[in-house]
Amino acid sequence: MPRSLFLFPLVLTLLGACGFDPAGDAPMDAPSVYREWWAETEACSGISGNFDRVRWLVVEGHSFPCSSGRCAGHWESSHEIYIAKDWFMNELVVRHEILHDLLGRAGHPAPPFGNGCPLTWETWTKGKEGVDPDIGAARVNLD
Repeated sequence: MPRSLFLFPLVLTLLGACGFDPAGDAPMDAPSVYREWWAETEACSGISGNFDRVRWLVVEGHSFPCSSGRCAGHWESSHEIYIAKDWFMNELVVRHEILHDLLGRAGHPAPPFGNGCPLTWETWTKGKEGVDPDIGAARVNLD
């Protein structure tokens, strides 16, 4: 086997160990409404979790770099949730990341995403006014 094929998985592993750390992030105290949104997300998913284990971080601006391009929100398996400042009071964005924490995984399996908990841009029906009309043009993702 060529040496480069052996080294490639090692390099990927080392890069993955670096972690997610967008520029301009800062810890924040979760607004009280986050507990309500957590409870609603537990109810629609049928999964319980520990709200107090989550470390909430706000990132300056409308979006930040993430694995899928530019994101409004991002969840890490270390129970860290990053939210772009412009979106930190957007129910869809926050609950989407809460659902990742409850599931304990990335990705968007349906159910509960979309089917059960309509927590994607395509399936969100609760108060369309909470969805940025320029979202398609801005290509801000939920990661």
